[in-house]
Amino acid sequence: MTRRVWLRAAALVVAVVGVIAGLTAYYSSASAPPCGVSGVPTWRPPTDDQMHRYAVVFPDRAACFFAIDDNHRLVGQLRLAGADDISTVAPNGDEIAVRSASGPHTLDLRTGKLEPGGVAPFDHGTLTVTDPERHVLYVTQRGLLGFRVVDLRTGATAQVVRFKGFTWNRRFGPNPPSHGLVLRPDRPELWVLDAPNHALHRFDVSAAPRHLDDLRLERTLTNPGSLTESADGRYLYVGNAGDVIDTQAQKSIANLPALEQATAVLEVDWIDGHPVFPGVPR
Repeated sequence: MTRRVWLRAAALVVAVVGVIAGLTAYYSSASAPPCGVSGVPTWRPPTDDQMHRYAVVFPDRAACFFAIDDNHRLVGQLRLAGADDISTVAPNGDEIAVRSASGPHTLDLRTGKLEPGGVAPFDHGTLTVTDPERHVLYVTQRGLLGFRVVDLRTGATAQVVRFKGFTWNRRFGPNPPSHGLVLRPDRPELWVLDAPNHALHRFDVSAAPRHLDDLRLERTLTNPGSLTESADGRYLYVGNAGDVIDTQAQKSIANLPALEQATAVLEVDWIDGHPVFPGVPR
């Protein structure tokens, strides 16, 4: 009888501890600064006649506005209640389509309001970038540390490029391991993310891909991450790592706390009272 009472008491203690831990995690998450920094004002659209460029980062339940031309200073934030675990964002007219774990949403930048519904892209394990000048398609996918080069004229894989000197244990590392792919707009240069080795690899693709160099990131990636380019090709934003890479200096120039917790990034330029999404097909 005594043993049974002790077992019930122990079970009750475990349950209470679990509830307390869950509530602590919930309230800690709810009270944490949405962009990782305290005292950030609510973002308001600019009212002057100047052009303003923002890298907008979407961590959990938030949109964080970093001024590109002001050393990526965090200038505003929007709380996006209900948009848990944001995976992708994309322009939708003058608004932004947001894909979260709770479904699609639509963000109106003029009012800062988030409404449920709309059409938002899904996150896929396969990334592709088309190089029309060389008639090839670069592809990253699950199970491949590296990328494939597909001949657009035949549809056949012309080459599989791996990262020499770098390894990956697919049982423990992020999969897909190379979930970031950017072709520079001003030169035949391809940047590829290597999440397991927290690195970026740079290739000359004026002909067959030729390895140029590697750049180590500041943080270890435990998730696949992402790689997003500014419209002018000057900066790369590494999701889940937080790094802002200056492609001219070829080094990390900043680390954004919000970007450490996000993979969805979108450049928004505010011009004459309207949002413009440069570099994105309309």
